[in-house]
Amino acid sequence: MRTCHLIRFQRGHTLVELVMVIVVLGIIGVTFGFFIVPAVNANQAVERRAALIDSAEIALRRMARDIRIALPNSVRVSYVAGTGFAIEMIPTVDGGRYCLGGDANCSGASQLLAIGTSDTDFDILGCFQHLTAGPLPSATRLVVGDASGAVYTGSGTNAVVTPASTTITLSIVNGGGTIASGSCGASSGPSNTSFRHHIQLSAGQTFSAGSDRRRVFVIQTPVTYICNISAGTLTRYHNYAISATAPTPTSPPSGASMVTAVVTDKVDTSIAGGDSCTVTTLTSDVQAKGYVTLSLRLKNAGETVQLYHETELDNSQ
Repeated sequence: MRTCHLIRFQRGHTLVELVMVIVVLGIIGVTFGFFIVPAVNANQAVERRAALIDSAEIALRRMARDIRIALPNSVRVSYVAGTGFAIEMIPTVDGGRYCLGGDANCSGASQLLAIGTSDTDFDILGCFQHLTAGPLPSATRLVVGDASGAVYTGSGTNAVVTPASTTITLSIVNGGGTIASGSCGASSGPSNTSFRHHIQLSAGQTFSAGSDRRRVFVIQTPVTYICNISAGTLTRYHNYAISATAPTPTSPPSGASMVTAVVTDKVDTSIAGGDSCTVTTLTSDVQAKGYVTLSLRLKNAGETVQLYHETELDNSQ
């Protein structure tokens, strides 16, 4: 009996084939290094710059929004070159025009605001836009006649702001004519008058000076933005008490219930002498000219952007 054996021959790669593979891989590697890697890096750089621009724009828009709705003459600025800035303001919640003698359908002590003497209630012409009837939040305060930023220091006979302890309650009252509806601002009779808001204070308040435009503002707690160049951060502080002492770049406001939020942590710390964030330098300039100029420079992974923003505010009373 004959046995057959199957013999298999295994063929390996020749030296020439190995050399060819190495050459081809080298060509591919060089091509990737010269063309693909730079393209990928450029795309990543564009994405980083776009992210920095978005971050800077959001930060500037957020500051600008709070500045635009700030109580007239409440913007306080502290700027130290190379260190950063602190900008504080008191945002308004709402506002209106208070009743005085001679206004249509405004008469009597309960409707008119007494200037220079204690008063506990008065009407406004029309209604607040964002407030409804009932007690207002505990931090809510009223401001009348602040032409110089006295909201931070006013007290006693110089008061322009109601104390934090005073409760403010709104109700809807008839502005004249025949009652036809209980909705604030709705027509209430043939005299084309309307319902309006009545303000009741839990304690008497003496506003020593009136407003040129008869304006009453509803405010809550201050807001401060601090740009700290050495830390590379722009931070927002709110929900703290009004203080006569203005914040500085190295001395933020304080309070047990204060809330802080980092707006951006990409402030450029590499500039010799600072100036990654600047703001109009004097509080008096802001009050006199009615605008704030902001500059913010951000940096991340070698990419840098710098944006400028000018915000107008209303300092009239």
